[in-house]
Amino acid sequence: MKNILLIANMTFKEVLRNKLLNVLLLFAIVAIASTRFFTIFAPSEELKIMQDTALGIIRFIGMLITVFVTGGLLPKEIYRRTVTVILSKPVSRAQFLFGKFCGALYSIFTNIIIMSVIFFMILFIKFQALSPELNVKFQALAPELIKALLLTQAELIVLASITLCVSTIASEIFNITFGILIFLIGHLSNYIAYLADRFDSLLMKSLLLSLYTILPNFENFNVQNSVVLGGKVSWLYMAKVMAYGGFYTFVMLAIGYLFFAEREV
Repeated sequence: MKNILLIANMTFKEVLRNKLLNVLLLFAIVAIASTRFFTIFAPSEELKIMQDTALGIIRFIGMLITVFVTGGLLPKEIYRRTVTVILSKPVSRAQFLFGKFCGALYSIFTNIIIMSVIFFMILFIKFQALSPELNVKFQALAPELIKALLLTQAELIVLASITLCVSTIASEIFNITFGILIFLIGHLSNYIAYLADRFDSLLMKSLLLSLYTILPNFENFNVQNSVVLGGKVSWLYMAKVMAYGGFYTFVMLAIGYLFFAEREV
């Protein structure tokens, strides 16, 4: 456990020095803050558009940070030969891989939390500017927004595990590209199931249903529209999606370890 925490801490500090990720975070903060100036709509519409835009920014920038962080962790270590030095010490490959994963999650969570805090500050200011009487509505809305952000965090954990798994056998550019494609396809997985129902061919139907089963269904984590429109997200649904994400993450990390265990470094 000590080795995992040490590697995670080293990884976190390394990621903090990444200028590209700092630029992405700065861009997200500016973009979220700019939603404060949506003033050409009716007050109720302004609030909905502001929430929808900010949640979308957090998910998209979070995705980019996730794939850039996890896509380059192992290839950089292998290229610089530092992985050889670390593994020559009493550190197993499983500890090294899981430590890297935990370090990546620390940095991803940190960035998501910063963006979320900025979002809540801007949203609270907006509610106050429209009417102090809306505080009750803000207090009722805040827990649902927190649930949406927690599911976004869970989605990014799954994406990180997939990208890290692929990074055990591929280059950094491929990992980043693959991670972005998986993110996009994962949000279209329900459409794959729809296509399967439209085909009469048993072969095509089986192929599409297999893809639907294997690929991550990121739409399960997306409750953005429901929350923005005033819907409630049940804790039971949260638990089911979290369990799905946890299982998928475990499988990806296990596969990644099997690949990494066989790789010569």
